[in-house]
Amino acid sequence: MGKLLPFTEFESKYRTEIDLLIPFKRLIEKLPNHTFLYVQGDDYYYTKPNNLFQRLRVGQYPGSDGKIYIQLTMKSKPDGAKNNIIRREPNMKLDGNNLEEVKNFIDMNGYKLNFSIWKSAHIYNFSDATVVFYTVVDEASSEAHFIEIEVKEETIQELTEQDAWNVIAKYEKILGSVGISPQKRLRNSLYDMY
Repeated sequence: MGKLLPFTEFESKYRTEIDLLIPFKRLIEKLPNHTFLYVQGDDYYYTKPNNLFQRLRVGQYPGSDGKIYIQLTMKSKPDGAKNNIIRREPNMKLDGNNLEEVKNFIDMNGYKLNFSIWKSAHIYNFSDATVVFYTVVDEASSEAHFIEIEVKEETIQELTEQDAWNVIAKYEKILGSVGISPQKRLRNSLYDMY
């Protein structure tokens, strides 16, 4: 089995409830060698007729004195894919750029704004994965909560697909007591849901 391509996103997402945030944090924070980050902000989803879409993430770290970060991500699901667990996803950091200029650039490349969501995320980075509990608020002010396990992007090209599945399974087992299991993997991305 060959290695995965660079810029491959390999993740699994699960619906959860807000009352599981503290139990989730207690489980994850017991694990060694992690860093923690809390972020919140808007995700804007832009689409093009050829099945490509882009997400423009505009967020703020608490204590950042109002400074924002900007990240543009192009997402592409393989033809015939039955889920969103494996897809191509290059990210570009655009901090320091004018937000309106970035939006204009996206528009001039043929992408049109489809929808936006607001997200708050409790992010735990490990050497092999990023594990996140996040809340999404959509344009109708409906709230939903998710847990996500993503194989580390920086090392994805060193792994086979089976290696990546093993990372997902490792954290599913750790998070079993908060309802995470292979049977509860979501097939749809946030783009598909909203």
